[in-house]
Order: sequence, then structure tokens, then C-alpha cells
Amino acid sequence: MHRKRAVIIANGDLEALDFYRNLLKDDDLIICVNGGSGHALVLGLKPDLVIGDLDSLKTDDRHKIEQLNPIIIKHPSVKDKSDLELAIDRAVEMQPDQILIIGALGGARVDHTFINLLLLQIPLQHNIPARIIDQSQEIFLVKDEAFIDGNVGDYLSLFSLTAETSGIFTEGGLKYPLQGESLYFASTLGLSNELTDNQVKIIIKSGLLLVIKTRRIGEFDV
Repeated sequence: MHRKRAVIIANGDLEALDFYRNLLKDDDLIICVNGGSGHALVLGLKPDLVIGDLDSLKTDDRHKIEQLNPIIIKHPSVKDKSDLELAIDRAVEMQPDQILIIGALGGARVDHTFINLLLLQIPLQHNIPARIIDQSQEIFLVKDEAFIDGNVGDYLSLFSLTAETSGIFTEGGLKYPLQGESLYFASTLGLSNELTDNQVKIIIKSGLLLVIKTRRIGEFDV
């Protein structure tokens, strides 16, 4: 049985709407986090699930969403998890083939953006590929190995989320290749590497990497 991709739409910045329209597929499972429902309406999407305390969901949008008859799971405003974490938990329960998160970057709250990146650990623990993406950036975690596609000139930054990520090897087009080196938590050594080909492979022996690919030239490859 084919497992669908789960797309979580959060309430952060969402620009370049045509980028997202081209990114999304007809059979995606659409999970909206609170005010992310408004983004779904603008994109012409029918949410399968709306989750959160619904505090940032505008009244007019709520009426429109209710007419589309999604599953609505309302949580209290005082709780131990953020609405995005609740959405990721629910997505993991659905066992999709991958999870894509949009609308999780930008805004006035740096603390929200920071923890949103760390929440990628949840699907990783369940061996479900997950990434946060916008029109310029693609963010994901690597614990063993990964192939990264992009365009020549794209920036690729690697940050260790553990005290040390060791035995890092890169194969393919990278301006500053790694041949078994380590990266350390809070080190800038992995900042702003560059793709010199359309694909690079990363292998690590131990630890956990936060990978951020940033479009520099050409069309962003999703």
C-alpha cells in the first residue's frame, strides 16, 4: 500500500505562493497547525486535519475550514507541547513515507523558529524522512547518511547537534570536502560550504547533523 506524504502547514511566513503550489501533490495529507489553515485556504488546499489550540485561526478562516469538513483536534492553550509538536506527533502516527513542513520559519519569535528546527528529531526517531522547507531553504537532520540534491553554488551548512559528530565524509560536489573530520556543537566550521555539483553524499560515523541548504542561484531544487 502506498503511503502518502504528510505536509504540515504552520503559521509562520509563507511567501512565493507559486513555489508551494508547485511543491505540493494532489495526494498529500494536509495537516494545518492553527493559523496555518489560512495559508491552506490561500493555496487552495483542503485540510485533512487541523490541530492546535486554534488561538491564531481567524474567525472567517475557521468558518471556511469547517465547511471543508476536516478532522479538527482542539487542544487547550495551556499545554506542555507546542502546536507544531502536536502536529508532528500526529503525522508520525499516520506513518507517512515522509513529512514536509512549511510555514515554520520567519516571524518575530526566534525561539519558535529555533525549536521548530529541533522538532525534526521526532520523525527522525521513527525513521521517517522529514524536512522544513521554504522558497530559499531546505532543512533536515542526518544521523547516518544522506544524498543532497541541489544546484551548483547553493550554500550547504552542517552543524553538529551533539557534542561531537565524528567521521564525516562527503562524496561528490562540495567546495570544502570532509574526509573523516569531526564537527563540534556550536562550531562554525561547517558554515557556508558550497555545492560544486548537483549532488553530494554525506556519511557520518556518530552524532547528529543539522543540514541547511540555501538557494544561491537558479531555481530552488525541491
